Amino acid sequence: MHDFLVKCIGEEVKTAHAVQPNLDGEWPASWWQGAGPDFSTLILAGPEGPNFDAGTTERAAFVVKNDPVHVLRFVDYLRWTVKQHEPVLVPAEENGETIAVEVCPIDGAECETLHHMAAEIFHDHPDFKREWRRQ
Repeated sequence: MHDFLVKCIGEEVKTAHAVQPNLDGEWPASWWQGAGPDFSTLILAGPEGPNFDAGTTERAAFVVKNDPVHVLRFVDYLRWTVKQHEPVLVPAEENGETIAVEVCPIDGAECETLHHMAAEIFHDHPDFKREWRRQ
């Protein structure tokens, strides 16, 4: 599951980095919601950005809140969290022998944190495994 999450987070980063830079070369574009009653549904993304009408004020606010900069901060946090739960090898007894077993250094054998992340955020990814679903 750890490797699955690393892959999914990498895909999110790639999507956010696909946003075109502004004319002044800054990346990514800064997104704003239009002001006033006639413009509150507009998304403005700088001089060459994808200005468009979101349809409602609420949708416009949501899009601005989830601009590429926000998404990249979010996936940085997800990466940090996944790194904290990266499996480690520990000795375990099996049939009277000591063997190496991968476990989460924080949660032990079953990593509830990564399980929850996979099931709640990436459940629609084609590589998501059915057994990772939450009961």
